[in-house]
Amino acid sequence: MEWRLIKDSYHSGFMNMAIDEAIMIAHREGLVPPTIRFYQWSPPAVSLGYFQDLKKEIDMDACQNMGIDIVRRPTGGKAVLHDKELTYSFVIKENHPLVNDSILETYKKISGGIIRGLSYLGIKAKLFPLREKLQNVPLEGKNKSKIFHPDIKSICFSVPSQYEIQVDGKKIVGSAQVRKGGIVLQHGSLLIKLEKDKLFSVFNFPSIQVKEKLKSGFNAASLEEVLKREISFSELSDILPRGFEEEFGVKLVEGKLTEQEEKISKDLLENKYSTYEWNYQRKYNL
Repeated sequence: MEWRLIKDSYHSGFMNMAIDEAIMIAHREGLVPPTIRFYQWSPPAVSLGYFQDLKKEIDMDACQNMGIDIVRRPTGGKAVLHDKELTYSFVIKENHPLVNDSILETYKKISGGIIRGLSYLGIKAKLFPLREKLQNVPLEGKNKSKIFHPDIKSICFSVPSQYEIQVDGKKIVGSAQVRKGGIVLQHGSLLIKLEKDKLFSVFNFPSIQVKEKLKSGFNAASLEEVLKREISFSELSDILPRGFEEEFGVKLVEGKLTEQEEKISKDLLENKYSTYEWNYQRKYNL
């Protein structure tokens, strides 16, 4: 069984979200196979969880001063600063035999692919234990949108959540998922390099004391911190596919966006992801 792998270049946050949804639409229409995409962000961007209040959560002046974009994701969860990282997206039909109708079980399967891939770098990663009360979350219908947002009490990467990937007790991957029209979209960030001061400068906090407390207790790590060496996006994107191939028993064939996907993504960029209505008012659905 062959799936598509896209090793993408840098895009703005607005375009990255548009491309992820374009792939989702194309797969729903049977135009492309299940797809895994690796990508980066230029300029850096804060992606806001679907349910979050932008003005409440984000220091917009700080972002503007540092040249950081702000874009709302179609998935839930807390805000993430995307800078020096590899971001992945995973698109597949929710009734595919290699995934599960349970949202959390699908998380577990995709995380398994990442963990296997990281093992080829010598990284011994594992999943954070699942909370009993959230086991086997069912889907209520194939055409309902299911947006999963873990119970994170501050910014993303600050505390672990269900089926998040950790190394030595520190979180290194943050992911979020949405389901719509029978299609799963999950995307997430693998930190390559972490700049804690920059990260904490883009979010609003009730007080300086709260900010410093959260900062001092920050429990996340970058791949370079774990490996104790530099690692490039190119190296990481070459190694990770092996883990997905093993976990799912498929062959990943490198490809690119189709003309139809490029057209859809440009339309979504202009009419949705770059608009005030989507990013500030959340007026449009996925």
